[in-house]
Amino acid sequence: MSYLVVGLSHRQTPVDVLERAAITPEALDEALVQVLGHEPVSEAMLLSTCNRVEVFAVVEKFHPGLDAVVGWLSERLGIPSDQLADYLQVAYDEDAVEHMMRVASGLDSMVVGEPQILGQLRTAYLEAADRDAVGRRLHALAQHALRVGKRMHSELGMHSVGRNIASVAVDAAREIGGGLAGRKALIVGAGAMATLAAGALRAEGVAGLQVINRSLEKAQALAGKHDARVVTDLRAALAEADIVVTALGSSPGVLDADLLREAGPVTVVDLALPKNVTAEAAALESVTYVGMEQIRQRAEALDVAVDGTRADALVAEEVAAFVARQRRSVVAPTIAALQTRAKEVIDAELARLRGRLPDIDARAMAEIEYAVERVVDKMLHAPQVRVRESAGTPSGEAYAEALRMLFDGGDQPVGDAMAPDVQESARRIAPGGGA
Repeated sequence: MSYLVVGLSHRQTPVDVLERAAITPEALDEALVQVLGHEPVSEAMLLSTCNRVEVFAVVEKFHPGLDAVVGWLSERLGIPSDQLADYLQVAYDEDAVEHMMRVASGLDSMVVGEPQILGQLRTAYLEAADRDAVGRRLHALAQHALRVGKRMHSELGMHSVGRNIASVAVDAAREIGGGLAGRKALIVGAGAMATLAAGALRAEGVAGLQVINRSLEKAQALAGKHDARVVTDLRAALAEADIVVTALGSSPGVLDADLLREAGPVTVVDLALPKNVTAEAAALESVTYVGMEQIRQRAEALDVAVDGTRADALVAEEVAAFVARQRRSVVAPTIAALQTRAKEVIDAELARLRGRLPDIDARAMAEIEYAVERVVDKMLHAPQVRVRESAGTPSGEAYAEALRMLFDGGDQPVGDAMAPDVQESARRIAPGGGA
């Protein structure tokens, strides 16, 4: 079993394709069932944000696993697999491990260093785990990646960068719309992205801030944090607003042309995927629209305030540690089988000795047992140490297999290795060279 990542992200995927691929909370159950319904896939978690949709999976083999996941995405999007390949990011085993760690650290984000992705990845893991879609291997990787994300922010001070998609979007709205100070703002939504937008709008000096959301309780919580007013009439609130930030994750097209035409001149920032604003509404002369494409362009122009060399070194260190630990866990069954086999041999020979010498003194028998066990322990000590040491290297499994065969360790399988040759194949398939 090996790790596989197949994804669409802001790096090489058009916004309209990302929008079609987005997985809403209501669609998550079915999506996981469909992915796991393919025989090569044994574990899966789905990460869907405003700038990426990725499948993290455990698969039997690279090519069957890749075909299964790409086939699912192709069917979901209605795009032939060969055309979809131009947009895909693919990583396998060590590259997949590295990719998840870079995602968790914010190094692969549209706004480099933003901390929100860490929470989004944690949510994706928990949702998959709650649905029994995560097993031992994906659990180990996700937990390690989350720890790496925390370490990155702690040691490199990435949390102090202070940038996120919402703040970049509000910056773009300020420049496009000619300033926000003293203007009235409306936030549609009350989730994490809406909360970030509220903070960014307050920092720009908006005169009045209103919040509307399906959940009144959540709207009140957000309003309380940012001195905002909760409203319940969307049409009336739009009529008062100079700027609207919308971030409803599962309400595509909630702001249509009729609503925004009545609102009059307004700047609309759409942080949702799928988009909350219809194409017809975004094209109105009275609407200044800021969507993911504009936000992406703005983010690409920002100076990266992260020490890339240190970040890369930290990720490389963590990848090496994780891979070594996984390889050690792979040879653990061989060591356990070896120890079990040794105990069986010792017990059988001592039983044979007792049968041949029924009158042997109990004390003498105890000394014999102790001596035999020490001899066997010493004989097996070096091979066990060697297999543990070599477990962190590509040759570790070959050594473990030889040890199992040499000592007749039974039929216990050794496991699977991180496969460099298949990783290279994944790099050739993925635009931009894998992870």
